[in-house]
Amino acid sequence: MSRQHFTEEQLLKLRQNPYVYSVTGSRLVFTKEFKELFYAAYHAGGLPRQILQDHGFDPAVIGERRIWSIPQHICSEYKKYGEFHEGYRSRQLNSPDSRPGEPFSEKDQLKKLQNEVNYLKQEMEFLKKVISIRHTRK
Repeated sequence: MSRQHFTEEQLLKLRQNPYVYSVTGSRLVFTKEFKELFYAAYHAGGLPRQILQDHGFDPAVIGERRIWSIPQHICSEYKKYGEFHEGYRSRQLNSPDSRPGEPFSEKDQLKKLQNEVNYLKQEMEFLKKVISIRHTRK
């Protein structure tokens, strides 16, 4: 089953919606705000198609398959992380508050460097243990 690809006209229309974080030919990513709105409306009994229409999306552009998979993706993100994030979670780990193509803020750069330092510390501890095990076996 192949994904429905957006036309250039559809891409332009989707990019104008304030609830779209990013969109490519085959992928539509929502903002944190939209995910929160959608989640609340969906759990209040709203249908995905109607929720999308209420927030300025054309169901014909989105496509049936996407319409019915959106609740699964949004609910699984909330279940897994307990909150919503801008864009994809994997992108969130690298640049939590920036959109693709925008430079990192100082806060984002600091957080990224702190994560890198912590990772390197763990790596050093692991290497120390490996070295000590090698020395004790000789």
